[in-house]
Amino acid sequence: MMSLGKVASSGAAEYYSRDNYFSVEVGTDLSRWEGTGARMLGLDGKVDVAEFERILEGKLPDGSELGAARGEHRPGLDLTFSAPKSVSLIALLGKDERVIEAFRASVSQTISWAEKNLAQAKVWRDGRQVTENTGNLLVASFLHDVSRELDPQLHLHAVLKNATFASDGKWHALKNDQIYQHQRTLGAVHNAYLRQGLEKLGYETAAAKNPVLGEFEIKGISREQIEAFSDRRAQILGSLEKDDRSSPREREIAALATRREKEPDMDRKEREKVWEAKATTVGLNLQPIIAAAVERSVRGETFWSRLIEGVRGIHNKGLAIAAAMGLTPRSGDELMPERKGALVPTAFAAAQAVASAARDLGENEAGFERLDLVRAALERRGPINVDIVEERIAYLQDKGRLLGNERMVTSASMLALEQRAGNEIETGRGAVAAFADRPSAALQVQQKAVDLGMRPLNSGQLRAAVDVLSGQDRVHLVQGGAGTGKSASLIPVASLLREQGKQVHALAIATRTAREFGEKLGVGGKSVAAFLARHRGVLDGPTTSEQAANSAKELHGAWIMVDETSLVGTEQFEKLVRLANLAGAERLVMIGDTRQLQAIAAGKPFEQAQKRGTPTSAVTENLRAASPQMKEVADALNREDLPGAFAALKDRTLELPRHEGVETAAAFWVGKPPEEREQTLLLTMSRAMRSALNQSVQEQRADKGELGKRAYYQTILDRVTVTKEGARQMRAYREGHIVTFNCTLRVQGIERGERGRVIEHDGKTVQLEMQDGRVHSFEPSRLPYNLQYDAVSVFAEKQIALHTGDPIRWTTNDHERGLANSDMAKVESVNKNGISVSNKDGEVIGLKHGDPMLERLDLAYAVNAHIAQGMTAKDGIMVLSENEKMLNSARGFLVAATRFTGEATLIVDNARNIERSVTRNSGDKTSAMEITGDDGKATEQYPGFREDLKKLSEKLGSDYAMAVLQNRERDITLEKPLGRDGEPQRDKSESERETARARDFDRGR
Repeated sequence: MMSLGKVASSGAAEYYSRDNYFSVEVGTDLSRWEGTGARMLGLDGKVDVAEFERILEGKLPDGSELGAARGEHRPGLDLTFSAPKSVSLIALLGKDERVIEAFRASVSQTISWAEKNLAQAKVWRDGRQVTENTGNLLVASFLHDVSRELDPQLHLHAVLKNATFASDGKWHALKNDQIYQHQRTLGAVHNAYLRQGLEKLGYETAAAKNPVLGEFEIKGISREQIEAFSDRRAQILGSLEKDDRSSPREREIAALATRREKEPDMDRKEREKVWEAKATTVGLNLQPIIAAAVERSVRGETFWSRLIEGVRGIHNKGLAIAAAMGLTPRSGDELMPERKGALVPTAFAAAQAVASAARDLGENEAGFERLDLVRAALERRGPINVDIVEERIAYLQDKGRLLGNERMVTSASMLALEQRAGNEIETGRGAVAAFADRPSAALQVQQKAVDLGMRPLNSGQLRAAVDVLSGQDRVHLVQGGAGTGKSASLIPVASLLREQGKQVHALAIATRTAREFGEKLGVGGKSVAAFLARHRGVLDGPTTSEQAANSAKELHGAWIMVDETSLVGTEQFEKLVRLANLAGAERLVMIGDTRQLQAIAAGKPFEQAQKRGTPTSAVTENLRAASPQMKEVADALNREDLPGAFAALKDRTLELPRHEGVETAAAFWVGKPPEEREQTLLLTMSRAMRSALNQSVQEQRADKGELGKRAYYQTILDRVTVTKEGARQMRAYREGHIVTFNCTLRVQGIERGERGRVIEHDGKTVQLEMQDGRVHSFEPSRLPYNLQYDAVSVFAEKQIALHTGDPIRWTTNDHERGLANSDMAKVESVNKNGISVSNKDGEVIGLKHGDPMLERLDLAYAVNAHIAQGMTAKDGIMVLSENEKMLNSARGFLVAATRFTGEATLIVDNARNIERSVTRNSGDKTSAMEITGDDGKATEQYPGFREDLKKLSEKLGSDYAMAVLQNRERDITLEKPLGRDGEPQRDKSESERETARARDFDRGR
């Protein structure tokens, strides 16, 4: 594990050199100068306290002074590397000094890697200040051996001096943004180096209880024995558990909040006696483990070398190692271009780790930082380190399988998907007839708005409606900010279409949003996923004649309208456009806002489509903001002036500690009259903060006697976010998690719908306690690939109390009873057998004990930004915490701050830091085209280009047609071999692939 903190400006030298070392008297003997920067200054060997103090003040040995011009200087950063508890026990209680040296070596290797990848400075070049990579750090390292609770804890403080030598021949302050941003990657790099070093010493390792960043323990030491020596960890976890928190930043804050003063004068021999007594109590005998490791080391044997003994063939050896890492190679993997047997086993393992990591990251982002790919690959553990992983990434970039630059990478397949989406839009250009000419459309729309009892459309809304009705392009976009009434512009349009017998489909990512959008348009609403699944045969084939006829009847000449399109990922976006083209839909109208929250899935196709020049209507007038405050906030956000928006909220901003802020926000809401509560949104960014607010409001309402006295206690399932590829990795399965199976795994003896609780796991197998009480082994690495849905879902359990009067929201769909994910309901009564709730229509639904929907609900006093997008309320109370840096983004803040028509109150624990986080973190997603420099803009290659594209697309498909017209057909045919008829072979349909997989599973493959 690695943590990061700032170095105090005074007394730091004394702290690091004297505070609780192996012995108080010889503390500095265990210090060491490290880094290229130290060598450049002639610093070597143990750290001199006086020299160290001067350097922290900015006075370097060569006479350079940092920060002197401004009279201020930041001393530096403290990177604290901590060995796993089992490693500390082997080193300090078992007295294997080889382990201490391996630990120090792993930190030195990590520092060298950080120099190459993270060391930066700002320098003046050509009259402007630029950031350059310097390749050097000035580091003083200090070794400690105990925690603050005097448990054995081998850890090292690597103090990074705020100095680095730049290309202009001067020492500069260290620009530490990259170090903070890639703190987790540093941890993964260190874990890999340490694990490899220990395995060379003969030790066998296993995944830690929570194996994030590749964390591990030494085999042979039980979890109970480790926890017996982990009093400090128990303190931190206990502090976190109080508020349902778990992020790295929150762990850091909890660690600071629970720390006590050390006892540096305690005799080392006394400590060792305490440790030995505790070891005896828990039955821990380390000597057999150490002796076996020494014996293996003498033979030059590791777990991995023993694993492949007797395995014939280089490829099979690689497969054996990959399997032990929990990786299953997939045929046709674009990131595994080599022939079988071309890679030595460790290189094969690294290649599989990189491929798996790229799939994992690529599910939610079209592109990702190279260093994030490094981290994700190292999390797969195995006999690999950062050197071989980076070598593999460089190889894939050289071969064009990963595209991008030194910082950002994307896959060739993601770039191709984005290009296909663009090509499909081009196919629909000029492909449909106008519903009416512009003057006629304007008259009809405004008259229809009056007939429907609406107020006349404003100029932007009217322009959008007219553009949609008079256009001749199949795909049309409507762009509008929060509260501009962009979806309302389509209400009279849909009514006109239905009067003329046209079919109208209302879609959105969320079922609730789709239903509400459909109600506006006067039709039924469907989620995008459900709509695409219904017409999968048209997209992928093959399909029965009946299915084809039904799809043709529903889609040919139909108008498909999609709300909140910014939340649609590239894969679904491309399918929607392709389906509209294949089925001959009259229009695909996509509504959204490029500045609000984007898709959870990879890509930002709505924004890309606008940049490509897809016909777009802009709706700009804000209809939601009514009060002077909200108008000022909206105006500032429209100007992208985030400081201005915070300034507009300043008079109604409270700065309070986190817990007090939650209690105050709840009190504000509860203190309002019931009719005002209904129009006041309690809003935050994270699930943890939402839970805290829900609990606080419930308690305060109960204290006022507003809720029924009787409580129904329910264990609910809180979804754990896991990608499809991530579900194949051990880190997804923590002790106590609930795993539900969404498909049948015949070879593993698991049926669809079964579920189990995680008892424990090793590097390959998860032990589940099933609902019938039996213990079943499950191998995540054997989950099927390429399913349209998640093979498993993972949940954490949470206990809540339900009282009569509590509002709740559903966290999944129950189509039979008309219950939609995120829909609200109210608890009407509770008894020992269950509860009854009323939905928004007043219908009362009984949920008896054991009803699956009892587990899939939560209290609904507060909502987070993702749920709130699309909502409107009169007033709002926003609660933000500085700990939620990743969620405090410009997009999230924009969504939160634009939900209200009247007044907004902002409650924060650190106003300055939150404003800084929101300003710095745009929350933008990536696209492959941006990373590769291909903007994807369509060009009119020659007169008649679009007509030729349309004709060819009907015969060849849009992807191949565009390649032919751009003289790139060779690229397509290389990837899609020609069939006997000379045409590119089509990919197998999803149904064919699933049939083949099921057959393979039955054969035991």
